[in-house]
Amino acid sequence: MSDNPTKQIAVIGSIVIDLAVQTPRIPAVGETLLGDNFKIGPGGKGANAAVAVQRAGGAAVLLGCIGDDDFGRMEMAALQTEGVDVDAVTVHPEASTGVGIAMIDADGENTILGVLGANDYLSPDDVGRALALHRDMLDGILVNFEVPEPAVAAAVRLGVDYGVPVIVDAGPARPYTPETWRDCTILTPNEQETETLVGYPISDDTIAERAARELLGMGPSAVVLHRGAHGALLVTADDTIHIPSFSVDVVDTTGAGDAFSGTLSVAVAEGLPLADAIRRANAAGALAVTRLGTLPIMPTRQEVDAFLEH
Repeated sequence: MSDNPTKQIAVIGSIVIDLAVQTPRIPAVGETLLGDNFKIGPGGKGANAAVAVQRAGGAAVLLGCIGDDDFGRMEMAALQTEGVDVDAVTVHPEASTGVGIAMIDADGENTILGVLGANDYLSPDDVGRALALHRDMLDGILVNFEVPEPAVAAAVRLGVDYGVPVIVDAGPARPYTPETWRDCTILTPNEQETETLVGYPISDDTIAERAARELLGMGPSAVVLHRGAHGALLVTADDTIHIPSFSVDVVDTTGAGDAFSGTLSVAVAEGLPLADAIRRANAAGALAVTRLGTLPIMPTRQEVDAFLEH
């Protein structure tokens, strides 16, 4: 772990161009429905989280894969403008850059169709080579499930070897086996992702705690189940703590989880107590849902500080 006051976080995850449409509701099969607004911009769970890390006061190193196309170049330009280190982003000569088509309804809830493209080619060797170059400077690793399972497993294993905190954002919902993520420091699924991992629905507070405890028993040092308006549930071997959410006007929930994870990773690397780190992450997620889009709307450290003061 480095002694640099600016904490360096390696983010392993997807790079995806977002095509977002605001719509009164999700159209039925065979129906043509007129939307209200359309935006195209850089995104992807890895890219979003890297910008969230950067804006939270960290130094993000992004590991991912793009295509040799205009969408890939758009992503790289946006990430470089934010100060994200993109030297470990590889360009696949044949696959396209990932694309996400999001429909956001009047309540701000989203339905997303994704084409991962080049993201599916991120390999354990890519992860190993990139992390080795930063080994002596890393203060944390953040990885999500929008890249292949072997790449996730490699990131967790190397983080343990390097002695740095490893946060696994278990999104999107994929049945990645406990062997892949069990050695991480913190597992952070939402309700849908938790259901995928434990195999039953999260219908109330009691079931949520039961599921979080079940996940904790599979190996992580802590489980943070983020439940949207119901706040976040922190479960460790010693305690169960509910961290409330913040009441805001919801515009678009698409990037909230990435704002949460990126902010959490910086706070953990800085040594903040985990409950306090989650409160900051909740605030970042709350700010994110008040804005349309993903990567460009990640909140800054100053915005989170100001939000928490009120």
